[in-house]
Amino acid sequence: MIRVMAPDLPTPSGGIKVIYRYVEHLVALGYDARVWHGMPGFAYPDWGSTAPVDTGAHLPFEAGDVLVMPETGGGKWAGLNPGVPTVMLCQGMDFVFMDAEFTRDVPGDYPGWPQATCALGVSDAIVTFLEHACPPGFPVHAVPVEIEPWFVPLAKERRLALMPRRRREDLIGAVQLVRRSGRLDGWEIVLVDGMTQAQVAEELGRAAIFLFGAEREGFGLPGAEAMAAGCYVVGFTGDGAKEYLTPDVASVVLDSDVVGMAEATLAAMAEFDGDRSGLQARVDLGRSRVLERHSAEAVRGALGTAFATITAPGSSSLLPAPATLAHYAARGPRYGRAGAAYVGARRLAGRVRRRVGGR
Repeated sequence: MIRVMAPDLPTPSGGIKVIYRYVEHLVALGYDARVWHGMPGFAYPDWGSTAPVDTGAHLPFEAGDVLVMPETGGGKWAGLNPGVPTVMLCQGMDFVFMDAEFTRDVPGDYPGWPQATCALGVSDAIVTFLEHACPPGFPVHAVPVEIEPWFVPLAKERRLALMPRRRREDLIGAVQLVRRSGRLDGWEIVLVDGMTQAQVAEELGRAAIFLFGAEREGFGLPGAEAMAAGCYVVGFTGDGAKEYLTPDVASVVLDSDVVGMAEATLAAMAEFDGDRSGLQARVDLGRSRVLERHSAEAVRGALGTAFATITAPGSSSLLPAPATLAHYAARGPRYGRAGAAYVGARRLAGRVRRRVGGR
């Protein structure tokens, strides 16, 4: 059995969705794989995932089972199940050294986790980061994030779409510069926020241009989804998106270059109105690239390769003996401290960046 521990967040984050999709693919590959939530009976109602879910603050594992844990919290959770072989799932570089300090080393081949046997990295940037953070020979498996098939181009309209929660100040600045240019001329600005997945896909499908406020990304899924939906993307890479956000298919903006974002947006608007064929060629190339690398088939193939090694006889990732293991929830209140840490870290980092930027 393979259990992938997940924080008991009140609503499924992007990271949670990745976990559920991985488990669905592992099941399709023939593995007995489960998502593991801590609160008994925990479930996301009306969410269409078919991934099997186990719940409980403590669950029994058998010899030969595999435990997979997210990187959330850095090494603070390494003591939850000390000495138990653990496969790390890394979806964001900023969490790996979350509890580290400047004045001391971090133990373990995988930082903070002496019992980690290998890692799964969801993007080129994360794999490169882990190859620098871990010693030579530590296994790092590249497993991409899947772009759901409902992100498809619809009839394109003169619409600028953006998600206002990340890099809000930069996006506001760029949009206001576009407004003040006097060249908005009937273009509509659409805030993609508080929507269902289907509504997001529809808005991106209709939008001609997507303004991407990427910041400290492990991968930057919204930008890739916008490309899959046929948007021309203008924005920052946030590091993680640099594998698909390239100058031949998008307008890549230097970090916090609000003027550059506004100018690139205006240029794309003019091209959409005047020379759509040139813009469309770049959109089509970007779309084909992200779909090739982030299709269900690509994700399933990468998982199959990784877990063939992870579950092979004699693998160091297999539990050597039966054991009862603890979930995050064994140490925290409802939704778990891991969930609170995940959300809190993101919010705190955003507040700090806004305050520093304001000064």
